[in-house]
Amino acid sequence: MKTGRFLITIFLLFVLCSVSFSQTYNFIDGINAAKSLNRKIIVEIFSDNDNWSKKMESEVYSSAKVQSALSDFVFIKLNAESKDKQSYNKKEYTSSELAKSFGATGYPTFVFMNPDGSLIKFKYNSEEVSNLSGFIGESDFIEMLGFFLQNKYKDTDLSTVFQN
Repeated sequence: MKTGRFLITIFLLFVLCSVSFSQTYNFIDGINAAKSLNRKIIVEIFSDNDNWSKKMESEVYSSAKVQSALSDFVFIKLNAESKDKQSYNKKEYTSSELAKSFGATGYPTFVFMNPDGSLIKFKYNSEEVSNLSGFIGESDFIEMLGFFLQNKYKDTDLSTVFQN
C-alpha cells in the first residue's frame, strides 16, 4: 500500500514538473501554438557553430528557474544557418532569410512577439529596437522574460532592468 502511494506521488510530481517546464518549438509550430495558447513568443535565433549560443543552452536554458519562466511563453528556436522553409506574414523564407529579416547580426539574438506573431518593439538604451543580441546570464534572462510578460516594454527601457 505504501509503495503504491509512493509511486502515485512520484508520478504526479513528474507530471506537474513536466507541465511547468517550457517546450521548444520550431518556427511554424510555435507561431500556431502561441495563437492557440494566447502566449507571447520568444524566438532565439542561434547558430550551431556559435559558442555563445552553446553557452546559452548549457548555462541558461538548463536552469530550472529559466525553464519555469519560459513556460509562460512559446519558445521558438530558429537556426540562422538552416535552409528549412518558413512562412511568416504571408511570405516564404528560409530560416536563414527569416533570421536576417528579424535583424539578427550576431548570436544568439532574441526576438519577442505577441501571440498573433507580430513583433514587439521595445526600448533598449533609449533606442526603439525589435531584437536583442548576445549572451544573457540566468538572472538577467529571467528578468527579461518578466519584463515582456508584464508588458513593461510599453513604458520602460529594457536596459534598466538588467542587474549588471
